[in-house]
This record gives sequence, structure tokens and C-alpha cells, in this order.
Amino acid sequence: MKLLVYTDGGPTADKALAFAAHWSRQLRAELAVITVRGETHAMETPPPLGRELPASDWESLPEGLRILTRAARRLGDEGVLALPAGITVRETPHSHFFACPSSDDRKITFHECFGTFIEALNKEIDRYRFDLLIIAPPPRSRMRRLFLGDTTRKLALELHTSVLIVRGGTPESRLVICADGSASGKRSFPLLQHLLPSIQQPVEILWVRSPDVSRDVVIQAEHCLTQAEQWLQSCGKASRVTQIEDAHPAEAISTAAGADALVVIGASLRHDVYRRTLGTLPMRLLALTQASVLLAKAPPEANPGTYQGQFNC
Repeated sequence: MKLLVYTDGGPTADKALAFAAHWSRQLRAELAVITVRGETHAMETPPPLGRELPASDWESLPEGLRILTRAARRLGDEGVLALPAGITVRETPHSHFFACPSSDDRKITFHECFGTFIEALNKEIDRYRFDLLIIAPPPRSRMRRLFLGDTTRKLALELHTSVLIVRGGTPESRLVICADGSASGKRSFPLLQHLLPSIQQPVEILWVRSPDVSRDVVIQAEHCLTQAEQWLQSCGKASRVTQIEDAHPAEAISTAAGADALVVIGASLRHDVYRRTLGTLPMRLLALTQASVLLAKAPPEANPGTYQGQFNC
């Protein structure tokens, strides 16, 4: 599994780095760190390239690289990185980067990219095929969202990979999987397959059913819930199924999860116009909950031969 964690150097970014450190350590996953600068190379004082810079010089680097060196120190505190005495900055057409050795003899790369936020992230995701972006966007007031845009909404709509929006909770907090037998609901399970080795806590499988749901939908959902529970049991994971009847599923999920939880939900397969105008369950949930939300975007067939066959709803 390949993880990408975003940092802007702010206080909420440390929560994303802590999540990334935990999963990198538990899963032996590849890890990279990224920050995005809204300007170009030409607008920033170029850093020294191709030679080792001792730690004493890191605070004299341009702002983006300073943010990354502070992230490196934080990952060193988390025990996943062996902080080197110096770093060597390299250049690509749209970024600067350096690498540090991880605690298990691999490398963690640090990327300072330039350009529009989502576009820069997607370029790195497509180039290196990251499976998950971990990010803790700072909260914005309604007025700031109106003028500057809603970062969480943009990530949910436009990012080319799954995304973890870090808010409340930790990797050891309650794990709530939203499942209903739908195509979007099934998206969670290939990603969950990768995360299972890091999960020690019981898994709660949650279905919020509409009061007027059809019998066919009930049968499909209950079959999926049973299959999910049996699959988790076969993987050695304790789980329980919770059903709630409510006409407002996003509110019900938010209330059931609380703030100290990690909620996993599949991205919608509905048409883009519908997602952007009327909204979908994941979009409404992201606007409501204080819990961390893992939005799975990979289709169920993205992980053939593993969970499929064992779990086929």
C-alpha cells in the first residue's frame, strides 16, 4: 500500500502525520509527504540543489521545504523515520524533493510541488500511484468556505484516489464501516482489506435504512451485511452489525459515530452533476460529522482475488 500525507505546516497537519506514521508502521506501507505551493519555481528563491544540507541549515530553506523538514522531524518523533544529519534537495519540472531513511531501511520521500492544489496533488498521485491521501484540512468558517472554497468538498469530488479526512479520533478509535449493499457501499472493502493488519479494535458495520425502503433493497443489504461480518470473522476481526432506521442517513451516521471515531464510506457512483448540486450521502456526511472520514474511491474490482470470492455481496 502506498500512502501520501499532506502537510501545510499548520497544527492540524500533525494529526494527519500521526495517522500516516501509525499506518506506515503497522502496515509496512510506502509513505511520502507532500506540500503544495500556490506559485511557481520562478516566484520562490531556489534552494541549494544536489548537495547535502546539514540540519542546522534547514530553517534557512524556502518555506515549502521548511514545512517538509519539520514534517520529517515529526515523523522522526513518531518512530518511523531515522532523521538524517543532512538532506539533499533534487528538482523536477514541477517540484523539489528529498528523501530520508525510514526505520525499516526504506525511504520516505518529501515533495514540495507547485501549482493549483488539487491539480498538483493529482499529478503526484497519478505519477506514483498512491492508494490513499491522508490530510487534515483546517476548519473554515462559512464565509471563508464561500470565498476560498471548501477543501474537503474539492478533495471528495476531484481527487484521483481515496482520501482520509482527519478530524476527531485516532487510528485506534472506533471503526465504523457504512454498508448497504449498493455499488458505492462495496467500495470500502478493497481498501479495508489493506488496512486490516493495523486494526485491533472491533469493527462496527452500520446500515441506516430508510423507513420506506423496498423489500428487495432490504434483502440485498442484509445479505451484504452478513457477508461482511463473515468475511471479517474469517480474517480474525471482531465485528458487529448495527441497523438504524432513519429518513436522514447522514445525520444518523454522524450521531452514531460521534466525534471520536473513524468512519469508512464508499464514494458515490452517481453522475457528477448530481454529486455537485444535490449531494450524496458521503458529501452530506462530510459536511456534518466531526469524526475522521475515510472516503474509498477504488471500485470493488480493484482488488481481484483477495476479498472477492470470500466476500461477494
